[in-house]
Amino acid sequence: MTTMRLLPEAEEELRETAAFYEAQQPGLGLSLLQEVRRSIRLIAVHPLTARVLRADVRVRTLARFPYRIYYCARPEEILIIAIGHLRRRPGYWRTRS
Repeated sequence: MTTMRLLPEAEEELRETAAFYEAQQPGLGLSLLQEVRRSIRLIAVHPLTARVLRADVRVRTLARFPYRIYYCARPEEILIIAIGHLRRRPGYWRTRS
């Protein structure tokens, strides 16, 4: 399995989003984290199957939540650059590497 790495900004987005959902309904934040873990496992096993957004960035949409995982599949690692909402601030992650 390929090494996975999250940029600090992606980790912070995940923490904030999980906390938001947990505040809305107890257990919902945990459900989000489980869905993200499931998607990351799929990315690790099949990194090149997700849709190409631009030359070096792929995107995988979560099943139960309106979020996407933006990542770069490199030979040495898979770099998760953002975990962003489908409709908020489109393209904000493009300055990350």
